Amino acid sequence: MPGTGFAQTKIQPPRLRPGLVAREGLEAALGDALAQQRLVLLSAPAGFGKTAALTRQLAQLPPGTGVAWVSADADDDLGRFADCLLAALDPFDLPWRTAPEALVGALDSGRAALAALASELVNALLRTELPRGLIVIEDSHRIEDPAVFRFLDLLLERLPHHWGLVVAGRVDPPLALARWRARGELAEFRQDQLRFDDAEVRRLLDAVAPGRDLGELRTLLERVEGWAAGLRLVLGSGGDARAVRAGAGQRHLFDFLASEVLDGMPAELRGFLLRCAVLPELSVARCAAVSGHPDAARLLEQVEQRGLFVSVLDEQQPVLRLHDLFRDFLEDRLARELPDELPALLQRAADGEPDPTRRIGYLARAGAWAQAEAALAQVGAGLVAGGAVPQVLRLLEQFPPDWRDASPRLAQLRGLCAWAHWDIVAMCASLEQAAERFDRAGDARAAQHARAQQVIGLTACGAVPQAMALLARVLAGPQDEVLAITVAQAQSWHALAALRMQEVAPPLGRMVEALERAGTPMAWFQGVPPTAMIGLPGTRAVMQRYVDGALARTPADPPAPLRVLAEILQAGLRLWAGEHEPAVQALRAAEADCRWLNRPPNLIGHLNTYAALAHAVRGERDAALAAADARLAGLTDDPRTSGRETVWLNHFLFFKLRVAAALDDTATVRTLAEALAAQPNPAEPPTLLPERMTLPARLAEIDGRSEAAAEGFAAALQDAARIDFYGQAREVRLRLAAACLRLGRPEAAAGALAPLFAGSAEGEPGGALLAGRAVLGRLAAADWGGHLPDAGVALLRRWAGMAGATDAAPPATAHPPTTSAPVGAPQPEPASGLSQRELEVLARLAAGDSNKLIARAFDLSPHTVKRHVANILDKLALQSRGQAAAWYQGRSLH
Repeated sequence: MPGTGFAQTKIQPPRLRPGLVAREGLEAALGDALAQQRLVLLSAPAGFGKTAALTRQLAQLPPGTGVAWVSADADDDLGRFADCLLAALDPFDLPWRTAPEALVGALDSGRAALAALASELVNALLRTELPRGLIVIEDSHRIEDPAVFRFLDLLLERLPHHWGLVVAGRVDPPLALARWRARGELAEFRQDQLRFDDAEVRRLLDAVAPGRDLGELRTLLERVEGWAAGLRLVLGSGGDARAVRAGAGQRHLFDFLASEVLDGMPAELRGFLLRCAVLPELSVARCAAVSGHPDAARLLEQVEQRGLFVSVLDEQQPVLRLHDLFRDFLEDRLARELPDELPALLQRAADGEPDPTRRIGYLARAGAWAQAEAALAQVGAGLVAGGAVPQVLRLLEQFPPDWRDASPRLAQLRGLCAWAHWDIVAMCASLEQAAERFDRAGDARAAQHARAQQVIGLTACGAVPQAMALLARVLAGPQDEVLAITVAQAQSWHALAALRMQEVAPPLGRMVEALERAGTPMAWFQGVPPTAMIGLPGTRAVMQRYVDGALARTPADPPAPLRVLAEILQAGLRLWAGEHEPAVQALRAAEADCRWLNRPPNLIGHLNTYAALAHAVRGERDAALAAADARLAGLTDDPRTSGRETVWLNHFLFFKLRVAAALDDTATVRTLAEALAAQPNPAEPPTLLPERMTLPARLAEIDGRSEAAAEGFAAALQDAARIDFYGQAREVRLRLAAACLRLGRPEAAAGALAPLFAGSAEGEPGGALLAGRAVLGRLAAADWGGHLPDAGVALLRRWAGMAGATDAAPPATAHPPTTSAPVGAPQPEPASGLSQRELEVLARLAAGDSNKLIARAFDLSPHTVKRHVANILDKLALQSRGQAAAWYQGRSLH
């Protein structure tokens, strides 16, 4: 189910109460509206029977009608509301293409994400095969976040014809009602339509107060003006009609409820109800814990028997919901009569509340901000690591501004949220605030941790000198196991930033060792090695340990961000080892996971880097350049990120240039060289400049100026470590050797290659394949005249075969050079392109099984089944489960 951070009773429609009075006229009109209209609005003050009328009519809908019910609360911002709505729709097995959780998770990034959620939901609703579906929003007046109504407006605009939206509340919602009214697609039920008429009052009188003098009927009708709550109050209490009237002020109504309802109860039941009024839903366990009464089950049964404005939500383990009108009254009396008990009651309610938003809400009402902060601090980092950043940000907003401004723990948590989206500027600012506030609070250990995390942010945004100075300060203070993780990570990053490539692996190894001893999921997530560390001396074994550890600590389903990152790194390691087909398969699977997770920026950056390299070494030009472009777009076009464009833009422009060079795409190389020359970046860290020392030699190479190319490549190799991002040193040695051969200098060419062979005892190609097919083919086919040992010639031929060079015979295990689908495309498998598991899922789908039944049959989670269904529809180019079932059944007949 998409959302779990809320009470499930929010998405359960109330059970139809026995004894409801039939209202033929209202029911016929409401039934027609529910069957036909795009938007149905029930708008009237409290107590006019909106929920009762709606519940009764929904129970009479034709078989097969789908109803997704959401009861709104005051703390429902857009993210929480969307969580509830998607969970309410979950039983209808919507054919999602992207994980609904991930769509909700991106909502904090602006209007585009809101539109994306509405669009994906519309598409999923369109593909359902229900004859009619309804989304019902109860108590819409409680929603305070205007973004919810912007979302509903977007949804309404494109809502499929077989779906409708029903909104019930005390006031008109801020939707485009005039537009839908003008189009004839709005049905409105207001006070006049919801009032009881003479015949309905007579039937209600017979049901509630049999034997009552019917002579009072006309006076009663005039006094309460058909108001359902007033009728029930007066008839049920035995009072007279002067006590209450439609539209009476809240205080007048509360006084009536006090005198006629509450004061007439047994003292035991009265006290129980008052104390339980802090709960939105009443269950035996929750009421017993909050009220302290040992016989809560008996008292709840009495509440239901008395018909005290309750709805029954769960018949198996009775859960009651008080009518808003009655609950507001009880809370008012509780605050007036038992003010000293109220904070303790709220604290008890918080203690047993699984919903973090509600729990913090209880503690907030109790004024227990320190406890609310502690509760959030306990779960916050884990939620961030699991991808629930928007939920954490919503919880942070529950705190008063002055509390947030003073709290170091909340500032640190905000910094972690920013890091998860690569919003580096906000990350550094929040962590700096956290460290200063921890210092003022005398918590030196926590300040150390915040500063160590800030070091990572400063390094990521290119402020390496400041990061190194801050790291020195951290190292001068007290150390612990958890701090050791971040310190070692920072030291490995600083070695890379300083181009001391030989010094990257030792601190990276210490980080992995510390993670294995004391790493939380968040620490593993933060500790992911940058893509640029691949192929550096000694890093392979350490990165493999990181991958193994991350995979061992995360379930395969659902795909958490940490696991997907580990799978991408594993693909990179396979690519560097020359295992290209497994690497591409792993990248393709990771790409599907990223798409399902709504393409988080930190995952997509890693994915596109390795995908560009994988396609380049396989000669797949369009796919390689598209991945490189996507890597660049992640720096410039994603509104969730900050602080990286000015630092890394030219680095990844040059990365794309190398991809183009590997493909022998000289036109793209020239274009990118011109772009780099035209936009010097004064903010770029000086350590990123040396890698581009090879650029003049590359241009000379494609111009046919072999002497200049050889001189340039040789100069760049004078300090090979300084250029060795993504295996450039090895690539340049091969290009230098090719230039020497063109100049008729085989001995010099062999000399250029000697260090390369000395460091490649196992023949791992790494960056060698980025030299491209033309260079590798020329080297493999050359007559070395004994200047190159036989083992070296064999290795060159092996690498040339891996690259698909026509001048070299590929090894038996080499892949076809250009026939595989790019990362992100369905893998070409026999017949349908479906995997064996997808065919099994399709067979059950065609048999009419729901996602839950399929999950049970194969011991999978419903989440995994959703992904299989999405893959099936994508691979078969179908739109719905019904189309997929028809495809399977048609195939089975042949």
